[in-house]
Amino acid sequence: MTNPLRSALAVIAGVAVISLVVQSLEFTLVNAVADAPVRDMAGYFAVANRPSMLAAKLGYQTLAAILGGYLTAKIAESERLKHGALAAAVQTTALVWGFTAGEYAAFTPVWMRVALVVVTGPAMLAGAWVRAQAAQILDNSPREEP
Repeated sequence: MTNPLRSALAVIAGVAVISLVVQSLEFTLVNAVADAPVRDMAGYFAVANRPSMLAAKLGYQTLAAILGGYLTAKIAESERLKHGALAAAVQTTALVWGFTAGEYAAFTPVWMRVALVVVTGPAMLAGAWVRAQAAQILDNSPREEP
């Protein structure tokens, strides 16, 4: 039987790690690439929406989603793919809301918003699947007796 508290923690941690990784990387990269100190949101998005930055964002968002799905499945310890799917649904819902009703939604190109929504959920499921496979291998491996 699945512990409801553990399940909630797994989903929250998986979604949180994506936000933490993506926002930290984006902030760091934007400030590193900017020609001058970024002083406002318009300047921030002027740098963040450069083609090279958008390509990087798609890459690190995907990697963070894989990590988030993996972490969700690791914490859950049971029904790993179901927990990964729930975390992916929560993250996808948050992205859709943020990209349609969020304060800064209009600053991100539409194609990028669509790409991030399309890629993030499956990447989280891939991370959960990897952890589920690793757990299955570990569960089936012979253990040495002390």
